[in-house]
Amino acid sequence: MLSNAGTSSILLLLLLGLWALLGEADGAEATAAAAGRHVVQLHRQRVPVKGQSDAVSYKNVYFGSIYIGSPAKQEFSVVFDTGSGQTVVPSTMCKSATCRMHRRYSRKASPHAVDVDFDGTVVKPGTPRDQITVAFGTGEITGQFVSDRLCLTNEQTVAVDSNATPGLKTSSSPEGANPPPAEEHDCISLRTVMATEMSHDPFHAFSFDGVLGLGLDALTLAPEFSFFGQMVAQKKVASSSFGVFLADGEDEQSEICFGGYLPDRLQSDLLWAPVALPELGYWQVQIKRVRIGNKILDYCDDGQCRAVVDTGTSLLAVPHDFSDELQDTLAASLRDPPVNMQNGIDCLHAQGDELHFDIEGLTVSLTAGDYARPAVMLNDAEGQEDTAGEMEAPHDLDNRLATEAKCQPTVMPIDMAAPIGPKLFIWGEPVLRRYYTVYDVAAQRIGFGLAVHTKSTPTVIEKAPSTRRPLLAV
Repeated sequence: MLSNAGTSSILLLLLLGLWALLGEADGAEATAAAAGRHVVQLHRQRVPVKGQSDAVSYKNVYFGSIYIGSPAKQEFSVVFDTGSGQTVVPSTMCKSATCRMHRRYSRKASPHAVDVDFDGTVVKPGTPRDQITVAFGTGEITGQFVSDRLCLTNEQTVAVDSNATPGLKTSSSPEGANPPPAEEHDCISLRTVMATEMSHDPFHAFSFDGVLGLGLDALTLAPEFSFFGQMVAQKKVASSSFGVFLADGEDEQSEICFGGYLPDRLQSDLLWAPVALPELGYWQVQIKRVRIGNKILDYCDDGQCRAVVDTGTSLLAVPHDFSDELQDTLAASLRDPPVNMQNGIDCLHAQGDELHFDIEGLTVSLTAGDYARPAVMLNDAEGQEDTAGEMEAPHDLDNRLATEAKCQPTVMPIDMAAPIGPKLFIWGEPVLRRYYTVYDVAAQRIGFGLAVHTKSTPTVIEKAPSTRRPLLAV
């Protein structure tokens, strides 16, 4: 039998061990923060989408939390979107049902905020003010502008110096602002859009509240609207780059890292491609060639193809005049995996030809498991085939009957006018799940490295073939 002293020693060791384990849980985040990196965990929502072939598939949306306002921090869930330029959250001024189903920003609850026009001019009470309408896919929002404090964590706000002069303007505050609280390592002053109107479609189907734009400066109304640009300008990050990791299953955690990237997320070296036409503001690369298996498709031979790497898109979007050819060619080789009676069909294990995009410096390749997703054919309760539509909320599918489930390529046709189109591809989740992507603002380049997943098979990223070597046979 142990003595009391011996028991106390063992208890002390156990407590120290528990403390160490708790420390390890926060170790990666603490190390990142100490190195000038800020890691935000992302959550996934599956949203059913009903297509033109009477099939319902599911799109994934990834979002994380931000905090706006001071001294009280108001929490919002947002999509960190490389395809847009502003931060948009619903406002208490928006009374529609769509807005009320989300958390809404209260201007009155943030005394340090300042109402501004898009150029930063302070708006006096009762005077007209600028507003903006922003399109997002099938919907749009209308909003007004405010300059406020945005943070990545909900750390306790440090009290304002009681000796400060009320209404004193600082170098980082618009004229007329109250003095901001003491700085925190992950907080910035930012102009944001308060949505006063939100369209029903698609926002009613989403759990997240708003959007945080991560496009280049050309997509923003002014540099003061650029979240990451202001993180760099206000010296909150150690590097002018950020990295995105999307999980491959429920046992992994999606995340975005600001101020650099996390090497542990890579199973291959990063290869870099320059941003094409950065003056347009999109994170896009030029596509030199498209290949499916050993077949070369000639659609991009004229050098006009580009791809936007878009963290706000869940599908692989393809120019409309090329989508049928690509869809049919991919589908011809696609084979479903065995159906699991408990979990249904898992298209991550689908078989088929690989899809290759040759860009400057490397080849971005997708396996069948990357580009295929399960699609369910539906009938209504009376046995009639369902009519085609764009998107349905989960409760809208309660009265539908599934007649067939199979894997289909996730190709979405789009039409984009010049200068961004017409030969524009959008690389969403299928590319972002396979590759850890890094966005370097200063060098205007995008890094691609094969992501480490729990079920990853070690492989090597392919460098782009030289255009001088013989082409593969069609």
